[in-house]
Amino acid sequence: MDMAIRNSFWTVLFPFVMCFWVWFVSRVRTKDKKKVCAWIMILASAVELVATLSLVICDLRGISMDVYEIAGTGGLGLHFMYSGFRGIFGVLTAFAWFVTSLFSFDYMKNDTNVIGYDLFNLLTLGATMGIFYAADLFTLFFFFEIMSFTSFVWVAHRQTRDSLYAAGTYLGIAVAGGMAILMGLFILYSRLGTLAFDGMYDRAVMLMSSGSSADATWLFVAAGCMFVGFGAKAGAFPVHVWLPQSYTEAPAPATALLSAILSKTGVFGIMLVTLDVLPMRGSWGMFLLMVGVVTMVLGGIRGVMSSNFKTTLAYSSMSQIGFILTGVGMQSLLAEYLMKMTGTGQVAELIGAVDSGYVDHEAVAEITKVFGMAVNGTCLHMLNHSLVKLVLFMVAGVIFMQVRSYELNQVRGFGRKKPFLLAVFVLAAAGVGGIPFLNGYVSKTLLHESIAEYGALLAFAEGNPGAPALSATPALMRAVEVLFLFSGGLTVAYMTKLFVVLFVEKNSDKKVQETYDAAKAYAPLGSKFAIALCALPIPFIGMLRNLVAQPIAEYGLVRFGLSHLLENQHENIHYYSLHNLSGALVSIIVGAAVYFLVVRIMILRGVFVKNKEGGYRDVFPSWLNLEKYVYRAVFYTAVPFVLGIISRILDSIVDTAVVILRKTVYSDRALPYELPEGNRVTHRIGYTMERVRLLYYAVMRKEGYEPKNYEHKLAMKGTDIFENLRIIERSLSFGLFMFCVGLGLTMMYLLMVN
Repeated sequence: MDMAIRNSFWTVLFPFVMCFWVWFVSRVRTKDKKKVCAWIMILASAVELVATLSLVICDLRGISMDVYEIAGTGGLGLHFMYSGFRGIFGVLTAFAWFVTSLFSFDYMKNDTNVIGYDLFNLLTLGATMGIFYAADLFTLFFFFEIMSFTSFVWVAHRQTRDSLYAAGTYLGIAVAGGMAILMGLFILYSRLGTLAFDGMYDRAVMLMSSGSSADATWLFVAAGCMFVGFGAKAGAFPVHVWLPQSYTEAPAPATALLSAILSKTGVFGIMLVTLDVLPMRGSWGMFLLMVGVVTMVLGGIRGVMSSNFKTTLAYSSMSQIGFILTGVGMQSLLAEYLMKMTGTGQVAELIGAVDSGYVDHEAVAEITKVFGMAVNGTCLHMLNHSLVKLVLFMVAGVIFMQVRSYELNQVRGFGRKKPFLLAVFVLAAAGVGGIPFLNGYVSKTLLHESIAEYGALLAFAEGNPGAPALSATPALMRAVEVLFLFSGGLTVAYMTKLFVVLFVEKNSDKKVQETYDAAKAYAPLGSKFAIALCALPIPFIGMLRNLVAQPIAEYGLVRFGLSHLLENQHENIHYYSLHNLSGALVSIIVGAAVYFLVVRIMILRGVFVKNKEGGYRDVFPSWLNLEKYVYRAVFYTAVPFVLGIISRILDSIVDTAVVILRKTVYSDRALPYELPEGNRVTHRIGYTMERVRLLYYAVMRKEGYEPKNYEHKLAMKGTDIFENLRIIERSLSFGLFMFCVGLGLTMMYLLMVN
């Protein structure tokens, strides 16, 4: 087997192997074991980066990349594959772990649990690589669950009340999401007969083209179940409730990875479901589009209203995930349009239909161009958001190392007289805000143009009597475009707020401000190097779009077989035309208006809302807290209460059946004589112990003998033990009963679907 093929598996296995060395060093009695573990983490991530880059190089050289298989039971083994899209995120993952490991060397040096952090960091790295290189949904699910449980330790790392509370929410959402994904896998396998990505697409197309509404419904149900799990990890509405507090409580390097990489695993899963399970389904695309719009608007609003630096960045991540989901939704809507215009069921057939002259070449070419905008914009915005959030969360870590707080009122004025911090923050903030000549402008322009052009195509089709019926309308797409630009304005607003707080305003305490201004060695050299390494690509992707952005996007499309369809699409896009610049200008104007009206007037001056204390504060209504008043109220209170009642009823039924059986079939026999307490064994042992003690007093000629009543003590202990055994017996019987019920329901389901 070719070494390049093995590497796709070894990139997954290598971090797990390095965990052993971290554990081994932790058992060695040495003063420098924290530093040794930190260096192991840095070395492992560096080797991982080299390995992922080697895969890209091998692929560019034309070396074949086959599926690597680890055999399992019943065909449920682990399967790994390499492709362009996977390669990009494999390299990005290794790069993110490398820079955060460098940053963690100084950030975590005084932490009491740095070894545990490094251990679970490596476990999460291996699991994340397993997700991106998975060749089937079972492998993806296997590593997705490992990643969820290992990253849970990040959130609970500080072991404070708030961190444990946030970790509980994170774990609860992760478990519920994992169960939802598993349900989706069962349904998919029963309908398609496979979970491999290479085979699901063709079978799904055949199932959809058969005309059976039941089959289509089951696929939608499966996709909906998996969206719950993947959307929760991505931070999509309404399963985003874990995100803000978890991001705030986790260490800064871990938060950078949560936002930059782990959220992308959720988006990765949603994209695979969209492209392989429900290809060209406009209704599914409309669902993703609406979820994306709500997510980006809500995240932007919460970001503007937040008074915590890290929480603002958390809601910013949520908002940018909304932008990405709109791009995924646009792919489905435009694919539906292409399918109905060409009358083909597969993407590969679209090119042949156009070349053969069966369809309107100009119309399909225009739709194809817009489709390329959506696909390229989605891929690039995932990459751009990862780079930006690595910079911003590491900047937050630098602030926390000096201030020990993320509250805006306390970090006020920290960035004054710190040019390096100013430069990297401006690059990242302007990049995520979609300012021209930076990376975010390119990806947001592509997404915005796909929405606007699709709306124009719908408006043109409305006047054509022979146009196909589609899931969207021109009015709806105009509303989506307005909300897209408005959300971009919200991004500009909360990034302006953070910029002003750090670099323009002065701290209310003059002594604190003098301390901030005097702090020259505010960040170690390694931390600065890590931040600069992430910030450097931001302007290059924006300014050298044809040399950097375009090749990255097109290389990522190889996995989906779209590279031929999207050739030369960037040549038709004039990024700095007046039309495209006007979209960015609208977002900037909206952002300035929101900043001055909401932040400066409503929050700081308290014109519309009373602000007696002064300074920044969170003005979002507390009664809209979904986690506290909906999720925890339902899943932590109502559901356990209802299930507890059901369990008591079922347990009583089982106990009653057992009593009846004992009184009838298995008639209880009385003991030869009744003992007041205990049983014959406890009485015999107690009596013997008492006689031995009496004999000891007689032999040693000791006085003052008093009976210890060993019979009674042993009888009470025996009664306690047997009562516990009876409780365990009842629990086991109830568990066995529930297992039988679940098995029966499963058999009924299999009989119905088959």
